[in-house]
Amino acid sequence: MIKAIMLALVVGLATTTAAVAGSSSVPTKKAGTLTVGFDVPAPGFWNGHVSGTSIKNPNGFEAGLSRAIAKKLGLTKIVYKRAPFGTLFSPAPKPFDYAMEEATITAARSKVVAFSAPYFNANQGVLIRKGLAKPKSIADLKKLQLCAQATTTGLAYIQHTIRPKKKPLVYSASSTAAFDAVEAKKCDALILDVPIVATQSRKKPGAYGGVAGQIVTHEFYGAVMDKGSKFKPFLDSAIKALKANGTITRLVKKWLLNPIPPVLK
Repeated sequence: MIKAIMLALVVGLATTTAAVAGSSSVPTKKAGTLTVGFDVPAPGFWNGHVSGTSIKNPNGFEAGLSRAIAKKLGLTKIVYKRAPFGTLFSPAPKPFDYAMEEATITAARSKVVAFSAPYFNANQGVLIRKGLAKPKSIADLKKLQLCAQATTTGLAYIQHTIRPKKKPLVYSASSTAAFDAVEAKKCDALILDVPIVATQSRKKPGAYGGVAGQIVTHEFYGAVMDKGSKFKPFLDSAIKALKANGTITRLVKKWLLNPIPPVLK
């Protein structure tokens, strides 16, 4: 039986062959250094100081996981670079070893980039504006002014499954712009990954009407790499090992665990 929960760790896959910690053969962009791409800060997943294309001292689930990956692979230095989400799914060469940006693995995206083994899964969450009666079903969502961040699976779900009466508002810059629209009551409900909206709602409880529910979509997050990346088997091996030893579970509990929103059907 499938349990609709806000957060669910992905079942580990068969172990692939890769270098052990301390190996000098890990094929990173820069020898001995792990270069990680992040977009703008995402609540719970990472927070830190962004200066131009550089990111300093990030913390959060994906930042902590990246440090654990580096340690597992014996890499002594990590460099974090700004990598806008809208640029991830281009076939152009990437300036990072991988980007961790809550990117859902899809068949279409996999045609142009490589994904790591899944490190997390999450359904879509429904963050509503303050003062709005909580929708109790997908049918209720059809009547609302919905919004989403561009190029996300939340936007695709609105367009292809919910099919609301009003054209959804789309914010291309970042999730911050979408959150601002809900807070300003320009948007009735934002459809975005449930851990992101749940963490944002907890961070600013007086700004929104709360998380009305979640939509079960069985989405899996994967780190994004160049198509054909030689680093992929090493990253996959590290992620699987960190699942097996409980590291990912501990990071989820520390940064992302929230009350479970009801399922909207």
